Amino acid sequence: MTWMMQTTTCTVRAKCCAVAMAQLPVSTAVITMCASRASERNAREFYDTKQRAVKFYKENGVPERLEEILNSMFYENPPDVYGRLSEHFESLSAPPVIHKVDAREVLDSRGQPTLQADVYCIVKGLEQHLSTVTMASTNLLMENAPIDRKEADEKERQQFVDAALGFIHGPITEAVSGISPANQGEIDENVWKILTRLQKEKEEAERKERERAAELEPPAPEPAKEEKIISPKGKKKLGSAKSTTVVVEEPKEPLLPGCNAACVVSQAVAVAAAKLAKIQTFEHIANLYSAEEQQEFELPLLMVNLLNSGKAYPGKQNLIKELLLIPKPGKTLRESLKQLTAVHHQVSKLLFPKLGVAGSYVNDLGGYCPQYDRPEQLLDLAQEAITALELTPGEDIFIGLNCAASEMFDSDKGKYEMAQGMLKLPDDMVEVYADLINRYPAIVALVDPFKKQDTEQWRKLCERFSEQCFIVGDRAYPRAECFCKQGLGELCSSAISLKLEQMTSVSGIVEASKLVKENDSAVVISSVIGESPDSFLADLAVGVGAKFVKFGALARGERISKYNRLLEIEDMLAAQDRIKMSEGFGFPVIKPPEPEETAENENKEG
Repeated sequence: MTWMMQTTTCTVRAKCCAVAMAQLPVSTAVITMCASRASERNAREFYDTKQRAVKFYKENGVPERLEEILNSMFYENPPDVYGRLSEHFESLSAPPVIHKVDAREVLDSRGQPTLQADVYCIVKGLEQHLSTVTMASTNLLMENAPIDRKEADEKERQQFVDAALGFIHGPITEAVSGISPANQGEIDENVWKILTRLQKEKEEAERKERERAAELEPPAPEPAKEEKIISPKGKKKLGSAKSTTVVVEEPKEPLLPGCNAACVVSQAVAVAAAKLAKIQTFEHIANLYSAEEQQEFELPLLMVNLLNSGKAYPGKQNLIKELLLIPKPGKTLRESLKQLTAVHHQVSKLLFPKLGVAGSYVNDLGGYCPQYDRPEQLLDLAQEAITALELTPGEDIFIGLNCAASEMFDSDKGKYEMAQGMLKLPDDMVEVYADLINRYPAIVALVDPFKKQDTEQWRKLCERFSEQCFIVGDRAYPRAECFCKQGLGELCSSAISLKLEQMTSVSGIVEASKLVKENDSAVVISSVIGESPDSFLADLAVGVGAKFVKFGALARGERISKYNRLLEIEDMLAAQDRIKMSEGFGFPVIKPPEPEETAENENKEG
């Protein structure tokens, strides 16, 4: 009705202007006519704009939404009217999507280059910075590796970081832009596809380069035949024959330089998704693990590094690389940390009279490194520290041993060098571990007691001691995403250690945790040597329901940050009455297969 009145008024005005123009000079009439036409055009544009506005608001349901919230809010009578309006329209806004991923080179706890990533999202039409994550860097070389190998490792590490920065700023940002951070699996899969494609392109380029080089290279001359030298007696000297054990060298995994971009981007996306959902990171990971909302959480038990030894350290003993302290199940995390911290400090007091200030020095994991020649010396020191605090080993505090068997294996002799000059065959090592477990009942975990090829010995150890001790596979298993595709194989263990490193994604750890539990094994979330101060691993462990966490010693800031985050999570869950206390270790028991009944026994029974 209003628009019709306005149109009629404009028509009357136009007629009056026409009469007036006939009485004016020609120049004035022309000017007035132009003004009248401009007015008509403005009116038409205004009308068209109003029509478009009506259509726009109607298509988006704005009047209905306004009517709905205004009516409901009248009865709600909220204390903050505009806050309630903001909350309502925020719930109706478009879901946030990733806009870009930024990255930079930073340093890890060893001063080595590593990656830090930021995730930016479009939230309610505006770009927002939502997360920053610093990833840990993997170190596969032993501390006593030759200088030339360390230098080569440094160059390769820098190459990986540089390539990862290029991937993140280029194809990875393009692949994840426009996707909601909540779609963790889709994002990790997109990044994986990019890296797989780049890996294939690299391999194809290397193959063509080898073919071109082979065409240009002249054929090699045939090697001259070597004459056999026979001793005068025609016999080999006594003891000259080597062990018949077949030693399989561990080939280095061919990884694409820059593949570590997948790990840091995956973590940053998970943190951003949790922030957008206004929940804690561990809750978001729990939602990735299971579609059902988790009401209660059981905090993981601690495997705290205390003492370090082995081939890379002073002393002759190689059997124990890490001596770990494990608290009694059923205690709160805060109580457990207080006891373990007291033991850590007590060891320093015990070492001081013998070693002086050097006794308090710690390594990259935060553990003490005394010079010992026998594994019993480390075990006795740990138990002495525990009893000095009026605690009982095997009742109040337990012990785990990381043997890192692949490092003490002598590939030339095909035997394990458990101490300098003391070599043992794989079957003999089963008895060595049996003797330690029987003499030190506080031992409840053995990590990597054999190299991965000795599957028969893994099985024997599990069948004998899985009722009282966790047999943990760490470096014996491939990366999480690899054994998700290949399966766990023939290796027998009662727990598996998972690490967030190299190109392992959050989705990979989640799927690997499911696979481990489906195979009736326990999950251990472990850190690496080149750690960062980021506490993401603590949330990851709680989210996937890990049985243990292995973050290093109760020393050094990058280790303590993760333990402090676990304390924060415990307080948060306790305030909400959502903590489920552990009732015991719950050892996954692995029994030998039942003997098959022979046909003769069947006939007798018949």
